Amino acid sequence: MAYGNFMCYNNFMNTLTSSVTNLTDDKDLIRWDPKFALGIPLIDEQHKHLVELCNKVYTEVLASRLKYENDKNAQWQNAMAGTLKECVNYVATHFSNEEKIMKLVGYEQFSEHKNRHDEFTKKVLETAKGFESMDFSDAIKFCKFLYEWILSHIAHEDKLYVKKVLEYKKI
Repeated sequence: MAYGNFMCYNNFMNTLTSSVTNLTDDKDLIRWDPKFALGIPLIDEQHKHLVELCNKVYTEVLASRLKYENDKNAQWQNAMAGTLKECVNYVATHFSNEEKIMKLVGYEQFSEHKNRHDEFTKKVLETAKGFESMDFSDAIKFCKFLYEWILSHIAHEDKLYVKKVLEYKKI
């Protein structure tokens, strides 16, 4: 690994670990950090909302599980349906906006970036479809997947197209 890539990876990991909270001490899974800002207001606001949605999924998994802990009929998963739908719909909206911007500015790695969006969307849709049969441990793993993906994507992947957007804005 080249020194520059190593430093970029180190910075990314430091950002990631400082933004993930202690799961037992805080109702939020992720704290928005100004270091995540790209300088593109629409995308920054959407990223903040994605962080909020991830936190909402996490807190609702915990709250629903506690509320229905003695229920053998998996009502806690059913209680999550609206939140998961909201998350899926918002991710689709955000990715669409982000992809339009990347296309507009001629971002060279657009196809690769879109593929990562598509892979994430597929995983979230598959999980949402099977959520009613998911146990609590799997639901927490899904929350962990969400925060890892969101933070790695925002803190690293999305930063790669910012230069192209800012250059385009100067034209």
